[in-house]
Amino acid sequence: MPITAFNHGGVTVADLDASLAFWCDLLELELLGRGEVAYPHLDEIIGLGPVRLRWAELAIPGGGMLELFEYVEPQGTRLAQRTCDPGAAHLCFEVQGIDAIVERCRAAGVTTRSDRAVRIVSGDWIDWRCLYMVDPDGFTVELVERSL
Repeated sequence: MPITAFNHGGVTVADLDASLAFWCDLLELELLGRGEVAYPHLDEIIGLGPVRLRWAELAIPGGGMLELFEYVEPQGTRLAQRTCDPGAAHLCFEVQGIDAIVERCRAAGVTTRSDRAVRIVSGDWIDWRCLYMVDPDGFTVELVERSL
């Protein structure tokens, strides 16, 4: 198998500070580092011409990290994607205490796709509880909790 490990995933954001409030303050991911960069190698890798980014790296429990990129130059266009739209993505995190996390997020104004964590009643994930929510830019985040 040519893939040997998961390294990181990335989400493009409109406002890095607002995104950090969601990912770090509400979901409690650890901030590993942040900064602003403009490197010729990024211009070549990304393929958009000159690029200047604000960035943050967050630790994902169990391995890997999440990159958040705010493009200072060039600025992009906000997308409105549904989970059924080709190219749409989501991240899923296993959690403990899903009800408390959902309550905290909803109190902070986070949009959830359902009113509560939904119990799965059939299939391989029977008795797990699951909920979809969206970050400040509309990126879908799934939370799942194993049954006791």
